[in-house]
Amino acid sequence: MRMAVVGAGGIGGLIGSWMARAGCDVTLIERWRDHAESINQEGMRVDGARGVHQIKVRAITPDEIASIATLETVVVAVKTQDTKGALEQLLPYSTAQTTFVSMQAGYNALAFERLVGADRTIVGNPHFGGALVGPGYLEAGFPNYIWIGEWDGAITSRLRQLQIALNHWTPTYMTDDIWGVVWSKFCFGFQTICTSITDRRPGTEFVEPQYKALAAGLVSEAIRVADALDVNLVGFDFFDPDPYRMAEAGNFDGLALWMRQAWPRHEVFRAHGFHSFRKTGSGMRFDMLHRKQKSESTARMPALRELSRRTGVRTPLIDALMRLVTEIEAGRRKPQQANLDALIALMSRETPLLEHEP
Repeated sequence: MRMAVVGAGGIGGLIGSWMARAGCDVTLIERWRDHAESINQEGMRVDGARGVHQIKVRAITPDEIASIATLETVVVAVKTQDTKGALEQLLPYSTAQTTFVSMQAGYNALAFERLVGADRTIVGNPHFGGALVGPGYLEAGFPNYIWIGEWDGAITSRLRQLQIALNHWTPTYMTDDIWGVVWSKFCFGFQTICTSITDRRPGTEFVEPQYKALAAGLVSEAIRVADALDVNLVGFDFFDPDPYRMAEAGNFDGLALWMRQAWPRHEVFRAHGFHSFRKTGSGMRFDMLHRKQKSESTARMPALRELSRRTGVRTPLIDALMRLVTEIEAGRRKPQQANLDALIALMSRETPLLEHEP
């Protein structure tokens, strides 16, 4: 299997580097020229949860895609807002037999369906952590697994071949219900985005009951959209939809227990103390608060809005969260606990959410 990986950051860069390390025919496609040049000159430097490595792997920039045409299998590991542009750059070098793999967080299925078609798409859902630290330099974070599935749920030979290749990086599982997996992480993602609007230490954002209620409110709005679409949500190691459903009904015992256990389980790999991690918390938080760049948080909204319109399910709390994220990214608002309190006020309808606060 000849593979190209688009986006050499904390997801694509780690996957591609480990496949190259195992002898796979893989090329990284990276738009940041300094990053690509450093990879070619010195190899990909990786530290973090997997130890320290310098891995030889080829990298090209998008203007060089013709040099590896015709594309056979393409793993797309760019942020949500860059998906459409990446696919449009790849299409001229693809054929009807080219397989496109969405290896992304969020819900990017609509873009793949419209631009490359469901029959050419495999959907991936990465559950591991990683970060782009600098040119030619990645940090491997939370070590976990990948889910992959065909659009129609079939278990195919190309899915098995992809599983073998991805296993070089991390355990990869095939599923006949990839949409349940994707939607579960998509729903949980709105709680994750909420951690980016506060200055609380990762893992402490939702300790008090009112903040647990906020997390439940955000996730439950997305769950209601999924329910209206008859999606069978699939629980995974740090998310289970049932405690959120219970919390929406007023029973927070299950959610409190789940939250007390989920974060330590997520972060247990840091306890060994062999590496001082640059990235803590979510990738969106890392982008907003540390790299000072736009995250993919708000880019997830168009898909949710379209699906909300289809189902008639409103998501006012998520809409308000996205307004806060937009203001923080624009420098008009600081990440602070008051942002969480503003959302709680909206939930209780005590006061309207202000468009801007200092």
